[in-house]
Amino acid sequence: MSTITAKQLHQETKAVLNQLEQGESLVITRNGRTIGRIEPLTVPKSRGWADIMGEVWQAQKSVKAADRLPNPVLQERQRRRR
Repeated sequence: MSTITAKQLHQETKAVLNQLEQGESLVITRNGRTIGRIEPLTVPKSRGWADIMGEVWQAQKSVKAADRLPNPVLQERQRRRR
Protein backbone atom coordinates (compact mmCIF):
# COMPACT_ATOMS: atom_id res chain seq x y z
CA MET A 1 0.00 0.00 0.00
CA SER A 2 1.53 3.30 -1.13
CA THR A 3 1.20 6.61 0.66
CA ILE A 4 0.56 9.85 -1.23
CA THR A 5 -0.16 13.37 -0.07
CA ALA A 6 -3.37 15.27 -0.77
CA LYS A 7 -1.30 17.64 -2.92
CA GLN A 8 0.02 14.73 -5.00
CA LEU A 9 -3.52 13.43 -5.42
CA HIS A 10 -4.59 16.85 -6.69
CA GLN A 11 -1.63 17.36 -9.02
CA GLU A 12 -1.14 13.78 -10.25
CA THR A 13 -4.70 12.48 -10.49
CA LYS A 14 -4.07 10.54 -13.70
CA ALA A 15 -1.09 8.70 -12.19
CA VAL A 16 -3.11 7.89 -9.05
CA LEU A 17 -5.97 6.48 -11.14
CA ASN A 18 -3.48 4.39 -13.11
CA GLN A 19 -2.18 2.92 -9.86
CA LEU A 20 -5.74 2.08 -8.81
CA GLU A 21 -6.40 0.38 -12.14
CA GLN A 22 -3.39 -1.82 -11.52
CA GLY A 23 -4.89 -2.93 -8.20
CA GLU A 24 -2.83 -0.83 -5.81
CA SER A 25 -4.36 0.66 -2.66
CA LEU A 26 -3.31 4.15 -1.61
CA VAL A 27 -3.25 5.97 1.74
CA ILE A 28 -3.84 9.72 1.55
CA THR A 29 -2.09 12.07 4.01
CA ARG A 30 -2.42 15.79 4.70
CA ASN A 31 0.09 17.66 6.86
CA GLY A 32 1.60 14.32 7.92
CA ARG A 33 -1.74 12.86 9.14
CA THR A 34 -3.51 9.99 7.45
CA ILE A 35 -6.91 11.20 6.25
CA GLY A 36 -8.14 8.39 4.05
CA ARG A 37 -7.56 5.42 1.84
CA ILE A 38 -8.39 4.77 -1.80
CA GLU A 39 -8.81 1.17 -2.90
CA PRO A 40 -9.57 -0.35 -6.28
CA LEU A 41 -12.97 -1.92 -6.76
CA THR A 42 -13.08 -5.66 -6.98
CA VAL A 43 -14.01 -6.63 -10.50
CA PRO A 44 -16.82 -9.18 -10.64
CA LYS A 45 -16.03 -12.30 -12.62
CA SER A 46 -17.55 -11.94 -16.06
CA ARG A 47 -20.14 -14.56 -16.85
CA GLY A 48 -20.19 -16.47 -20.10
CA TRP A 49 -23.08 -16.36 -22.56
CA ALA A 50 -24.24 -19.83 -21.53
CA ASP A 51 -24.47 -18.71 -17.88
CA ILE A 52 -26.42 -15.59 -18.80
CA MET A 53 -28.86 -17.30 -21.17
CA GLY A 54 -29.15 -20.65 -19.38
CA GLU A 55 -32.34 -19.72 -17.54
CA VAL A 56 -33.98 -18.40 -20.70
CA TRP A 57 -33.11 -21.50 -22.71
CA GLN A 58 -34.42 -23.73 -19.94
CA ALA A 59 -37.70 -21.81 -19.82
CA GLN A 60 -38.05 -22.05 -23.60
CA LYS A 61 -37.61 -25.82 -23.48
CA SER A 62 -40.31 -26.18 -20.82
CA VAL A 63 -43.03 -24.61 -23.02
CA LYS A 64 -44.81 -27.13 -25.23
CA ALA A 65 -44.85 -26.42 -28.96
CA ALA A 66 -48.67 -26.29 -29.00
CA ASP A 67 -48.68 -23.62 -26.26
CA ARG A 68 -46.18 -21.32 -27.94
CA LEU A 69 -47.41 -18.03 -29.29
CA PRO A 70 -45.90 -16.58 -32.45
CA ASN A 71 -43.61 -13.60 -31.98
CA PRO A 72 -45.62 -10.49 -32.96
CA VAL A 73 -42.49 -8.60 -34.03
CA LEU A 74 -41.47 -11.36 -36.43
CA GLN A 75 -45.01 -11.62 -37.75
CA GLU A 76 -45.05 -7.90 -38.48
CA ARG A 77 -41.70 -8.09 -40.28
CA GLN A 78 -42.93 -10.95 -42.43
CA ARG A 79 -46.16 -9.08 -43.20
CA ARG A 80 -44.23 -5.99 -44.33
CA ARG A 81 -41.93 -8.01 -46.60
CA ARG A 82 -44.85 -9.39 -48.59
